[in-house]
Amino acid sequence: MNNIFSHFRINRLRVIGRGKLLYDQKFHEGVNIIRGQNGSGKSTISDFIFYILGGEYDDWKESARMSDEVQAEITTAKGLLTLKRAVGTKQTPISIFFGSMNDAESHGLEGWNVFPIRRQNGKESFSQVMFRSAGIPEAQSEGASNITMHQILRLCYSDQRTPATRLFRFESFDTHGIREAVGDLVCGV
Repeated sequence: MNNIFSHFRINRLRVIGRGKLLYDQKFHEGVNIIRGQNGSGKSTISDFIFYILGGEYDDWKESARMSDEVQAEITTAKGLLTLKRAVGTKQTPISIFFGSMNDAESHGLEGWNVFPIRRQNGKESFSQVMFRSAGIPEAQSEGASNITMHQILRLCYSDQRTPATRLFRFESFDTHGIREAVGDLVCGV
């Protein structure tokens, strides 16, 4: 495996609030730069990207709390996926439509599958589905805990206000083995 994200790309991000489109941005292959004046919402957009990709986040700014839902179309090794997640808590589940955002819109509620952030009652977690779609092997730490999208994203996610202590913060489920497994996965081991 060359690079964990070589077959994983965000094509489009949308934010919906009170039934209206608040933000709609298409991204191109390669590096995309989100720029603007101080206080224009760059960090909030980064937070929404982190959240829709499985980040366990709920420290919403006031402006973000006025949003109801985040949507994203992503390309993976297995094809296009459309994701939607209500702006909520760290454990708010994510819905996946296996196809483009345009196809998802034309299907209404039909064809969406809801996945919990963490595996529960024998149902696959969002991370398991994403890893399989991206062609990433399911990785476990020594303690048999599965690596999650949140654990990978928090090593990749940063913006101008992200201090290292936030990025590499201690979380109650972290162990040395989990951090080592995440590092191995990100480095392609």
